[in-house]
Amino acid sequence: MAQGDLVSLAQLKAHLGVQSNGDDILLAGLIGQISRAICAYINRPFVWPRDVVDHFDGNGRASIQLRNWPVILVSSVSVDGQNIPQAQTPLGVGWMLEPGDIEPPGAMQKILLRGATFSRGWQNISIAYRAGYQISNEACVAPALGPFFVQSAQPFGSYACDAGVAYANGQSLACVASNPAQGQYAFDDGDGYFFSAADAGQALLLNYGYVPADLASCALEWAADRYRYRERIAMTSKSLGGQETTAFRISAVPDYVAMALRNYTRVIPS
Repeated sequence: MAQGDLVSLAQLKAHLGVQSNGDDILLAGLIGQISRAICAYINRPFVWPRDVVDHFDGNGRASIQLRNWPVILVSSVSVDGQNIPQAQTPLGVGWMLEPGDIEPPGAMQKILLRGATFSRGWQNISIAYRAGYQISNEACVAPALGPFFVQSAQPFGSYACDAGVAYANGQSLACVASNPAQGQYAFDDGDGYFFSAADAGQALLLNYGYVPADLASCALEWAADRYRYRERIAMTSKSLGGQETTAFRISAVPDYVAMALRNYTRVIPS
């Protein structure tokens, strides 16, 4: 699946019941177009995990709403060029991240300051963080026997991208193209991982981005709608032998899609 796409070509073809390869280029283009349209509709530039740096005007208060969610980790918070440490206890001085929801769509999150405020100013607040839909530290065990393959669980939606693998002690494994040795893994384009026989039985932690099932369903429905539209461009109704008239819905966004996307929409200005 291409970076940023909400569904794969295989998923869309299965949804449409298309078995030939004749329209693959058209369908792949539709997937990219509709995926971008959905991100624009929900006012979110991305849903895959990504590192971002946001700059804000200081508001004189003790909290700032982050633009992207769910937040995976916060790397740094600075006010007027001064780095603010993370609060080490619930009552400690420093920044804290408002807890997020485990399941999508999730709620927008804030950075909270304890013992200080975000001083008023023009673009004087800088927050570096990683956000997007990601499964973090999914526990598994490398099989004791070959082919030493582990399938990701994908509890909330289809696998989108690899975000790293580590041993249970936190030590990272290196990603290689194929034939992994000890301390390495090879990524399977489908949604799983191959490991070395030398790591058989090891406790592992998987990290990967995913596309929420709701967004994937919306992409499938909208792309299928646009694909079928080419057979009736500019047509609002069709009479069949003078006995029956079929009317076509011609709204830009299918009603089901618009309703399903509502909970994923960002409602604050960029």
